[in-house]
Amino acid sequence: MSIEQSQEFGRIIESLLAQEFICQYTDEIAYEYLSSETYRDNVDRFLRKIGRCLRQTEDRNTYYCAYLNIDSSTVRKHLSQQFKMTINELEPLCRWLSLIMSATQRDAPISPGDALRQGEILSGLENAPALVDDLALIVRSGPFASKKDKVSDQLNHVLNALDDQGYLQRSSPSSSIYIATGKWSYLFEVLEFIHTHEEIGRVSQNEEQNGEVW
Repeated sequence: MSIEQSQEFGRIIESLLAQEFICQYTDEIAYEYLSSETYRDNVDRFLRKIGRCLRQTEDRNTYYCAYLNIDSSTVRKHLSQQFKMTINELEPLCRWLSLIMSATQRDAPISPGDALRQGEILSGLENAPALVDDLALIVRSGPFASKKDKVSDQLNHVLNALDDQGYLQRSSPSSSIYIATGKWSYLFEVLEFIHTHEEIGRVSQNEEQNGEVW
C-alpha cells in the first residue's frame, strides 16, 4: 500500500468511526476507494478487529460503520441512544420530505444525487399557504427548532441544518443548490425496518387476541 493509499485508508477509517456516511456526493474520493473490492475488504478487516464492520445500503449508494456484535451492554446502550435520536428526527424529516415533494411537484421522495434549489422551493412555498404552515410546524421544535418568522429564513435554517446533519451537501460553499446525499438511503431503510416490525407487532397482537399463539 502506497503512502497516499495508506493516508486515504486512515482518513476513511476515521470518518466511519465518527459515524459519517460515505457516498459519491459527500466524499467522492473515499467512495471510489471503497468501490474497489480490495480496499473495501481492507477497511472491513480493520474494523472487524475493533468490533465494527463496513456496511452498505441496499441501493449500494452509501457506506457506513456498524457494530459487529450487539451483545455488550455498552454497545446496546449506545445503539439505543442512537436509535432514540433517529426516532426523534423521523417525524420532522418525514414532514420535510412531504413538503419538498409538494413544493417542487415531485412524484417521488428525495433520492441521493437529487438537486434541491432553494429558490425553487421558496417559490413553491410562497404559492401554497398550507406548505408555509407545514414549514412553520417543522421549525417549531425538534432538530430543526428555530425562532425565525420569515419563510425564507425558516427554509434557509432547515437546509443548513440538513447540510450539517449530512443529508444535504451544498454544490459549492456559496451556492443555494443542495445535493441530496446517500444518508437518505439509510434513513429510508430505517423507516422500512420500523414499518416492518410494527406490522409484525400488530400481527402478533391480533394472534394473541384470537388465541392463535403457539
